[in-house]
Amino acid sequence: MITYQSRNQIQTDLRRMLPHQIEECRECDELPATLEQLIKHNFQAKFVCYNKKSDTIEVGVEKQEAVDSYPEITVHKFSLDEAVAKLSNTFRNKEQDLRFYGRLLARQSSEGPIEDVVLV
Repeated sequence: MITYQSRNQIQTDLRRMLPHQIEECRECDELPATLEQLIKHNFQAKFVCYNKKSDTIEVGVEKQEAVDSYPEITVHKFSLDEAVAKLSNTFRNKEQDLRFYGRLLARQSSEGPIEDVVLV
C-alpha cells in the first residue's frame, strides 16, 4: 500500500504522537514499538530501552572512532518528563527521514503493510 502525505502533516502528526507514546510507556512500563523505532532512527542507536526503576529512556549509540576493536557504546539517558522535548529536537527534514516518519505514522492508522510514502 502507498500513502500520500505532506511534509507539514508528517511533522505535525509526529509532534502530536510523541506525548501519547510517552504516556503509553508510563502505563505499560515498556517502550511502544513505534517509539522505539523512532528513537533508533533519530539517534542512529544500537539499542533503546525503558528503565522503569529510574523512569528513563536509555539510548545506546556506537562510537564511530574504534574500527579495529569491539564497538564502544555510549549510553544516553533522559527522563520521560523530558522525552518529548529531547525527541522533538532530533527530528530531521530530509526526504528519506520524512518518508520513514510517514511509514511509522501510517502503520499506526492502517491494517495493511505500508510499502512506500509519497511526499506531496
